Amino acid sequence: MKYEVIRGCVIDRVARRKGDVVEITEDVNALLGMGRIIPASEPKITIDRSVGLETSADKPKRRGKNSK
Repeated sequence: MKYEVIRGCVIDRVARRKGDVVEITEDVNALLGMGRIIPASEPKITIDRSVGLETSADKPKRRGKNSK
């Protein structure tokens, strides 16, 4: 399983930095318990659903300052 390093540490005799994603099979519970790694999540793909819509309204009117 893949894990993301959240604090610098040594994994399998290799120094790892914050943000690295590694695949670990041994000593997982110890590193999880110390707060060094967390399970990696798949990156979320954002989809702009408003692109190409034909029924979208015009831009909303902006209110200006009141003149005195």
